[in-house]
Amino acid sequence: MDNKNVLIYELIFTEMEEFNIDISKYISNIYDYEEFISDIKKILKQSKVKIVNSTVNLDSKTVIWELKVSK
Repeated sequence: MDNKNVLIYELIFTEMEEFNIDISKYISNIYDYEEFISDIKKILKQSKVKIVNSTVNLDSKTVIWELKVSK
Protein backbone atom coordinates (compact mmCIF):
# COMPACT_ATOMS: atom_id res chain seq x y z
CA MET A 1 0.00 0.00 0.00
CA ASP A 2 1.16 3.49 -0.82
CA ASN A 3 1.50 6.21 1.76
CA LYS A 4 -1.53 8.50 2.05
CA ASN A 5 0.66 11.33 3.38
CA VAL A 6 2.73 11.32 0.19
CA LEU A 7 -0.46 11.65 -1.84
CA ILE A 8 -1.64 14.56 0.30
CA TYR A 9 1.71 16.30 -0.11
CA GLU A 10 1.52 15.91 -3.90
CA LEU A 11 -2.04 17.24 -4.02
CA ILE A 12 -1.13 20.33 -2.03
CA PHE A 13 2.41 21.24 -3.01
CA THR A 14 3.17 20.00 -6.53
CA GLU A 15 2.58 22.03 -9.68
CA MET A 16 0.22 19.36 -11.04
CA GLU A 17 -3.44 20.18 -11.12
CA GLU A 18 -4.90 16.97 -12.57
CA PHE A 19 -4.66 13.63 -10.83
CA ASN A 20 -5.82 10.07 -11.50
CA ILE A 21 -5.66 8.42 -8.12
CA ASP A 22 -6.00 4.66 -7.80
CA ILE A 23 -7.60 4.52 -4.36
CA SER A 24 -7.00 0.78 -4.07
CA LYS A 25 -3.33 1.62 -3.51
CA TYR A 26 -4.23 3.48 -0.30
CA ILE A 27 -6.99 1.44 1.31
CA SER A 28 -7.52 -2.29 1.72
CA ASN A 29 -11.29 -2.34 1.14
CA ILE A 30 -12.13 -0.40 -2.04
CA TYR A 31 -15.73 -0.03 -0.93
CA ASP A 32 -14.56 2.36 1.80
CA TYR A 33 -13.55 4.83 -0.90
CA GLU A 34 -16.14 7.43 0.11
CA GLU A 35 -14.55 7.84 3.53
CA PHE A 36 -11.08 8.10 1.97
CA ILE A 37 -12.24 10.78 -0.48
CA SER A 38 -14.04 12.68 2.26
CA ASP A 39 -10.88 12.74 4.40
CA ILE A 40 -8.76 14.01 1.50
CA LYS A 41 -11.32 16.69 0.63
CA LYS A 42 -11.29 17.99 4.21
CA ILE A 43 -7.50 18.23 4.18
CA LEU A 44 -7.49 20.01 0.82
CA LYS A 45 -10.08 22.50 2.03
CA GLN A 46 -8.00 23.29 5.12
CA SER A 47 -4.99 23.78 2.84
CA LYS A 48 -6.91 26.19 0.61
CA VAL A 49 -6.75 23.86 -2.39
CA LYS A 50 -9.98 24.09 -4.36
CA ILE A 51 -11.43 21.04 -6.10
CA VAL A 52 -12.51 22.04 -9.59
CA ASN A 53 -13.67 18.63 -10.80
CA SER A 54 -14.05 15.27 -9.10
CA THR A 55 -15.14 11.98 -10.68
CA VAL A 56 -15.04 8.48 -9.23
CA ASN A 57 -14.89 5.39 -11.45
CA LEU A 58 -15.63 2.17 -9.58
CA ASP A 59 -15.25 -1.37 -10.88
CA SER A 60 -14.90 -4.74 -9.15
CA LYS A 61 -11.15 -4.43 -8.54
CA THR A 62 -10.32 -0.77 -8.20
CA VAL A 63 -11.54 2.76 -7.68
CA ILE A 64 -10.07 5.58 -9.76
CA TRP A 65 -10.59 9.12 -8.53
CA GLU A 66 -10.13 11.69 -11.28
CA LEU A 67 -9.42 14.97 -9.59
CA LYS A 68 -8.69 18.46 -10.83
CA VAL A 69 -7.61 21.10 -8.34
CA SER A 70 -6.82 24.79 -8.30
CA LYS A 71 -4.11 26.14 -6.01
